[in-house]
Amino acid sequence: MSTNPLRKTDRILQSKSQKGDIKKSVTLFDIDYAMMSYLEDSLLPELDDNGKSLKIPVVYGNSERWKNARKDGVYRDSKGKIQLPLMLIRRTSIAKDDTMPMLNRHVSYQSVTKYSKDNRYDRFTALGKSVKPKYEIFNILMPEYIDVSYECMVWTNYIEQLNDVVEQLNFAGTYWGDKNGFKFRTGISDFNIVNEVGEGTERINRVEFTLAVKAHLLPEKYDGQPTTKKSFSTKRVIIATETDVTGNGRLEGLLTTPSPYYDNKDLIDFLSLNNSMTGSITTPNSASFNDIKLIQAPPQLSSVVTAGITYSGNQYDVKTYINGVRYYWNTHITGSVNSTSLSLQFLTGSLGFSVTSTDEVTIIGKFIDIV
Repeated sequence: MSTNPLRKTDRILQSKSQKGDIKKSVTLFDIDYAMMSYLEDSLLPELDDNGKSLKIPVVYGNSERWKNARKDGVYRDSKGKIQLPLMLIRRTSIAKDDTMPMLNRHVSYQSVTKYSKDNRYDRFTALGKSVKPKYEIFNILMPEYIDVSYECMVWTNYIEQLNDVVEQLNFAGTYWGDKNGFKFRTGISDFNIVNEVGEGTERINRVEFTLAVKAHLLPEKYDGQPTTKKSFSTKRVIIATETDVTGNGRLEGLLTTPSPYYDNKDLIDFLSLNNSMTGSITTPNSASFNDIKLIQAPPQLSSVVTAGITYSGNQYDVKTYINGVRYYWNTHITGSVNSTSLSLQFLTGSLGFSVTSTDEVTIIGKFIDIV
């Protein structure tokens, strides 16, 4: 394999992968490396040069290399010697793939790794069915899909060698990339074969073609947060409430570990209830609220419910608002309660004004709609 700016061949850069060390992004370098590694390691054939096997090296065509190769028709090293065989590749354009738009940048998908080093010492068969192996889950944001174009040139010594290259490229599969890395859908449109022999010049056998690559990009961080987040699956399920189904085959419904909610159900339900309703002015200084049922305060709160009404010995927590202003029952309003409605009578002497059909009367408190 030849030396070029896209190859990581330094042993000092090769370190042991630690726990949780994964590839967290997809960059343009990854796409370039996938194309070059596939061409050099898998796709380009080994040429026969008088019984010797020649490997075609792949070099990334930066601006200087590409310009010189175009100008001279061949690629020369720093001493001016023609390099044959050789392949030169460069990335020419990047565009968003309109056929696969990303409408929600916060959508993610899960990748599950069923093996985890944390499971190595656990004997799940002995621990029981309630304990399961722990899986490693990676939540990955959806990437941005792009179209990438590459220009390529390949030089060989003989036309027969160039034919082998074209045949192999034409027979290539759909997805190109590293066997242990990224693969992208790639296509070749056509081949432009150049055979030139000039007076006093070198013989040129070259093929030119363009790669159209369907790829994707994923930055390591987006909006200040990692695009890949690691989590673990549930290892143990603990049941807090159990039902005793013994007792002559009947469901007794006995909770062996009852929830604290059932011990204070009336109190919790009363505190969590808070509804509102706007009534209708039936006659001047009176209003009615139909199809509702007022909930009596539990004994624990009967002594602290002071903003409601006491009717027939029962205490109710309901507040009344006239045009957004609150008035208390015991000084401004009287009322009557039944199982389906509430009627209010306003005391004009205490209010200081009359309630007419143009006013809005609203109640907020402990009642339910029974419609």
